[in-house]
Amino acid sequence: MTTRSKQDRRRRVVRMAAIVTLIMGGSCAAEAQESFAGKTLFFLVSSDTGGGYDIYTRLLARHMGRHIKGEPTAVVQNMPGGGGLRVAQYIYSVAEKDGTKIGNLRASNMLDSVLGIRGEEIDPGKFNWLGNMASDTDVCSFWRTSGVTKFEDLFNKEVLVGASGKGAQNYMFASAINNVLGTKMKIILGYKGMGDRIIAMERGELQGNCGMNASSLTSLQGERLKDGDIVPVVQSGVKPYPALKDVPLTKSFAKTDEQRRILSVIFDQMDIARTFALPPGAPAGVVAQFRTAFMDSMKDPQLLADAEKQNLEITPSSGEEVAKIIGDMADISPELKKQVRAAIGN
Repeated sequence: MTTRSKQDRRRRVVRMAAIVTLIMGGSCAAEAQESFAGKTLFFLVSSDTGGGYDIYTRLLARHMGRHIKGEPTAVVQNMPGGGGLRVAQYIYSVAEKDGTKIGNLRASNMLDSVLGIRGEEIDPGKFNWLGNMASDTDVCSFWRTSGVTKFEDLFNKEVLVGASGKGAQNYMFASAINNVLGTKMKIILGYKGMGDRIIAMERGELQGNCGMNASSLTSLQGERLKDGDIVPVVQSGVKPYPALKDVPLTKSFAKTDEQRRILSVIFDQMDIARTFALPPGAPAGVVAQFRTAFMDSMKDPQLLADAEKQNLEITPSSGEEVAKIIGDMADISPELKKQVRAAIGN
């Protein structure tokens, strides 16, 4: 090889190296995570303080910031209303899209939107789902003096159960069990939250309640469960909650395929019982960073130790997995939608 040929080859190698450097530099710049140093993240809770949605949101807020570049401060804000719909509407239409507003959203509100019951202006598929902290079940439980000790008792006598409003899970689930399976629960509206309904059971105003997530019931009312003051008779969800494995699933009482299909649409949402999302239109880089931070938080030893102290189950699913479940929820036939609406009393 001549001297000139060697020089030309060196120039080509240098040029190629420069091009690769520029490409790699541009790629790294594109992938660089935005820093949230000095910023505040607002975690918006779809309930009052003290319930399961609040407890899980505060658990996440205490730990997720460590996994976001810049380690921003976290503030929890409670925004109850409409059985969770108020937060969903705010995150969908009002909240800043820069990553500083994170919504604790309820699958029940997403189902309402899909069915055209309320919140029709929301397209659940447009939320940027970060992930789900835990699957759960919804428990129907009764006070020790109610005379209800097993699910079959609900076919034989009218019992009073409480709910906050027709848009809430505590109304829809009890209504579905009545309308699909034929139980005789009379639903009394106007109770603010789980705490109010427990007090009403103690006073004898109510005999029982549906709409209590198993995680909330076992972590907040563990002593009453142990002492037999509160008697769980059935749970609604995909699989039994670990601490209540002997309590039967509602779907096990279905007698036809049609009943099972209707109950599955309503109750399978419990597989994503503790979901969080950024608004539609949030930057893709921020969504990607927060999805990773969310799942990293679910493996964080400090968060897991904190959860264990509060007797909270952590069974996470990713933002992509939540998005698929929401998509499947929306992809049901018009006829099934009509049946589900009738079942939940709308």
